[in-house]
Amino acid sequence: MVSNAGPSNATGASVADTVPATITGVTANCVATGTASCGTNGTAGNAVSFTNVDIAAGAGNFLTITVAGTVNPATTGNLVNTATVTTGTGQTDPTPANNTATDTDTAAPSTDLSITKTDGSPTYTAGAPISYSIVVSNVGPGNATGASVADTVPANITGVTANCVATGTASCGTNGTVGNAVSYTNVDIAAGAGNFLTITVAGR
Repeated sequence: MVSNAGPSNATGASVADTVPATITGVTANCVATGTASCGTNGTAGNAVSFTNVDIAAGAGNFLTITVAGTVNPATTGNLVNTATVTTGTGQTDPTPANNTATDTDTAAPSTDLSITKTDGSPTYTAGAPISYSIVVSNVGPGNATGASVADTVPANITGVTANCVATGTASCGTNGTVGNAVSYTNVDIAAGAGNFLTITVAGR
């Protein structure tokens, strides 16, 4: 929100906000309340810009600028975004310390992992080979890193083997399978339908 405590009306002011590069698809919209004008929206990419802004003095006059976008799934660390308002030509601001505002958000990683497993048949034949297909995917919104996959194969299946194939932006990590305890650690799967692991577990 951009406001003007006075004592004079603000004319020809400008508002700028350099949105972090890790936010994509940036849009900026302005709504004026009271005696105020949003001026010209010159936003291009992540460079939010409004010029020729007018805001009359008084608490009831202000602009509300909404900046929106999507955070890259690979983003880590703090997300820091600072907006600045600058007075128009020939005007001075008695309290310039409040002409910038910063929002800082800490990361709250969220990944929606899913897993399916099937041998493709509702029945089995004792003594015959059997093979299971396990598919691990990540709906997002964040990338999954350092995940693990485990499958305790029934003891009456012998000679168990496990192999993994990664599709898209994904990594099988480390295959730590021992006997009937199938295990993959340090698994990475980027968010999105095209990224997944296919683990084939076989035995008889």
